[in-house]
Amino acid sequence: MFKHFALAFSLFVLFLTSGAQAQELPNREFRGVWVATVANLDWPVQGAPPEKQQEALRQMLDKIKAANLNVVFFQIRTECDAFYRSSLEPWSRFLTGVQGKDPGYDPLAFAIQEAHSRGLELHVWVNPYRVSTVANPNVYSPQHVSKAKPNWLLTFSNGKRILNPGLPEVRNHIAAVIKEVVQNYDLDGVHFDDYFYPYPEGAFPGIGNEDTQTYKTHGTGYSNIKDWRRFNINETMRLVHAQIKALKPQVRFGVSPFGIWKNGEPAGIAGMDAYNAIYADAVHWLNNHYVDYITPQLYWAIGGRQDYRKLLYWWSDKAHAAQRHLYPGHIISQTGFTMEEVPHQIEITRSNREQSALGSVFFRATQLLNNTNLIATSLEAATFRFPAAPPAMDWNGGNAPAAPSDLTVTLNESTGAYEVRWARNPLNRHPFKRYLLYVTSSMPATGDLIPEGAVRAFTSSEMATVAAADVPSPASFWTVTEVSPANVESELSNVVALGSALPVLAQQPSTTAPALGTPPTGTLPETLSPAQIAAGNRLGHVYVTIQLQKKSSVKAELYTLDRKKKTKVLKEKYKAGSHTLTIPRGKLAKGTYLLVLEYGKQRSVQKVEFK
Repeated sequence: MFKHFALAFSLFVLFLTSGAQAQELPNREFRGVWVATVANLDWPVQGAPPEKQQEALRQMLDKIKAANLNVVFFQIRTECDAFYRSSLEPWSRFLTGVQGKDPGYDPLAFAIQEAHSRGLELHVWVNPYRVSTVANPNVYSPQHVSKAKPNWLLTFSNGKRILNPGLPEVRNHIAAVIKEVVQNYDLDGVHFDDYFYPYPEGAFPGIGNEDTQTYKTHGTGYSNIKDWRRFNINETMRLVHAQIKALKPQVRFGVSPFGIWKNGEPAGIAGMDAYNAIYADAVHWLNNHYVDYITPQLYWAIGGRQDYRKLLYWWSDKAHAAQRHLYPGHIISQTGFTMEEVPHQIEITRSNREQSALGSVFFRATQLLNNTNLIATSLEAATFRFPAAPPAMDWNGGNAPAAPSDLTVTLNESTGAYEVRWARNPLNRHPFKRYLLYVTSSMPATGDLIPEGAVRAFTSSEMATVAAADVPSPASFWTVTEVSPANVESELSNVVALGSALPVLAQQPSTTAPALGTPPTGTLPETLSPAQIAAGNRLGHVYVTIQLQKKSSVKAELYTLDRKKKTKVLKEKYKAGSHTLTIPRGKLAKGTYLLVLEYGKQRSVQKVEFK
């Protein structure tokens, strides 16, 4: 009886505190989950009819979407096989029970279509080297690499077999596999897991002399076999990254290495040494930009020998120094974990956003769907209470879409919820469309100025429903943007203002930009004479003084309060120093406007009144 009461109280506290946390939720955050197909761990039911497999995947994606996640890592290559139509490798036996047997549909094409229809990114999850998961050769087809290319294999005393990373033809084959899938499918990313050279486990010490002959043949220039093994893995990563970017630069490439790079890194951390045991040098991949993001598997609790907090800070520093993203991997169910463990880990990650820690990935989908440790309840009620879009990667480029238009907001009195609709800009033609709907208590001028926690929908359709409880009072401002497949955001649509309160400015001027509206008083820069000030008063100009640390472009735009119209009034380059800018009224009618001023890395918004 007491246990049931304690659980109910915990949930009550969780829901009670969710509102206080809402304003701290990022508008941009990577929220992923691994969907494991190896051994049918998460999906599918082996041998089930296609329609049953498809319906199960739909239900899984619905629950992933309901938890406000935004990325699915869908495993498509488990043991040199394929969950897609491949000319290089046979159909996976985990689909039909028979390797090489056509399942009657294309699982990857279906998964992409269903994920995109929900606004979810789909990253294909590939195991690069694993050849088999069971020792029985009869389960593998004649086309399987174990039978077609036995000279490519390394076989170990524990029965495991992998592709030999030391063979150039193996590395080229892996790159060719990635080329085929990137060319043929509208995927959003490619993801490698942590299986490189085999893990030591039990009595098995890991790789020994199994590749000695390969080293003699291909190890020229390396004084020891360990450095050569690391080169082999690094070269595979380089080839795959180059192949992806040559085909589709905006497709992201990432990897989820074992959570400890080296023993003692950082100080006090002890555990298996990925650098020396499986020859995975994730820091090299970051520093050489072979990856767009890193997802170390930080499957340990906060505190202890493998302290989540210490490891997160260490990986975050490495990713930030390399100007790449960090999305740590969380395990939902682990011995000793409480229901608070993973949410607290996410709080630690969010506290390090300035150091490129920009999201989380969960292992694995079944635990999410089964609400293990109440993870789904926690995400929906508090941690991911509101949606978010994945962060953009500046180095991958991509153009911003054109802004949506005709935003309308209507209160449905029968349901008490707001119904929101808008129109897509006809200039946008990409099929994977997504929108961010913002609701704020202040007038938004640009997307960068919208406060965190303002997203109320991240959707692929031109409509959304928002509960009245999620709308600020007494006044609310609504706007929507479109997000490109590369996660680049458009400008804002028109703004809808509801409520009776006067608009509140999105941001007060920065300390380097004094108040606007009337000419500045006191001593003025020599470039602006008293006569010019007087003339400015008659013409309705306003002035602002800025201080530039170095030569910079300066841009000023005037917006109507409803954000429906804008006028570009200034775009020039200025040398370092103090400058007083003249903002002309031009043909603008009398009234109140928003002045958005951008210079250097500064941006300010201020109300301007022309009389």
